[in-house]
Amino acid sequence: MSSISKEAKLAELRAKTEIELIRYVTAELNVGVRLASESNDQAHIRAEEAYAAVSRLLPVVYDLDHPERRRLEAKLTGLRTMLDHLPALTQTA
Repeated sequence: MSSISKEAKLAELRAKTEIELIRYVTAELNVGVRLASESNDQAHIRAEEAYAAVSRLLPVVYDLDHPERRRLEAKLTGLRTMLDHLPALTQTA
């Protein structure tokens, strides 16, 4: 295999990986938001895990345009806010 075709294959693989990473980050963020709105400990733990995963992965997603990155970052910040306020909400209920 020539050097050019190896590089082309590598670029193709990277592009597919980026697409899957974006899908995973988006799905995990959606799960975290949904679970953070539930009032049980298991859902809260899973939402925290989703937050941690997205926090680690979002910085290494390269193929996001600026508006999409800002949207995902804002949603991640919103999830953190939900998680931080959930214990206070469940204690007053």
